[in-house]
Amino acid sequence: MTALALHSHTLTIDGLAVRILRDRESDTATVFVHGGAPGLTPYSSGAHIWGPALGRFAEDGAVLALDLPGFGGSDASDAPYSIDAMADHVDAVVRATGVRRCHLVAHDTGGLAALLLACRQPGYIEAVSVVSSVAAAPTGDGVENTALAYPPQPLGSRESQRWALERLSYSHHHVQDVLDDCVQAAQQAPQQAAAARMADPATRQAWNSSVARAKVRLFEQCRGPGVPVPVQVAWGTHDPTGTVDQGLWLYRILAQRQPVTHFHLINRAGALPFREEPGAFHSIISAFSDAVR
Repeated sequence: MTALALHSHTLTIDGLAVRILRDRESDTATVFVHGGAPGLTPYSSGAHIWGPALGRFAEDGAVLALDLPGFGGSDASDAPYSIDAMADHVDAVVRATGVRRCHLVAHDTGGLAALLLACRQPGYIEAVSVVSSVAAAPTGDGVENTALAYPPQPLGSRESQRWALERLSYSHHHVQDVLDDCVQAAQQAPQQAAAARMADPATRQAWNSSVARAKVRLFEQCRGPGVPVPVQVAWGTHDPTGTVDQGLWLYRILAQRQPVTHFHLINRAGALPFREEPGAFHSIISAFSDAVR
């Protein structure tokens, strides 16, 4: 279960419900952005997915974790699901909560959204840590990854979620601790609505296209002025969704124009290193944050 030091709050932004986990109010915070595709990912992501790692960071300073649109307790607008919508959501939540300086720690698709948000230079982002973000990494012409292909149906069921979490992990020891939170998230209205919308092939195609366009824009930025803030890439050594080489290439692309770019491998971890190795994860992220302040 999620660390008890953090409390759930529901905000209203532009008429939509937005769920966050927060330990205290502060104008400086570490902001956690989960990943996944709304209504498509066979495990229900959200603020809860960070688990006990949030409590470790809360000992260092203020922590804010959010549910993206269509996940958990955060409503989505009628606009198409997209990486840009994710970035807009993060920006709106940070501003609504009064955070003026933050370190973004973002997983998977959230990592791509966080990098693009940093490229807008909003002024409040000190650094970005990208965690196991295959969405942001180059894919090349390799064979399509099938780690999460053909999940048990229906998506969101306990069986489907356990299957996905185990497939993503090097070790299964953490799965039982988060499974109830994932099942609860899948039962909430925003996620049910996302699943219904994603049943439309055109909606799924629009989402996939948004990821491809966002990645092109990120790489163009990296070839030009570069990401304007320090960036860290963290990757599990046994990530089934993307190779270590993909993580290294993402690091190399980011480092072309951003001299303060770090790459860290987390041993004995899959695609959820913050759950499998929370101590190691906290150590490398906090050390990076201290180094760039």
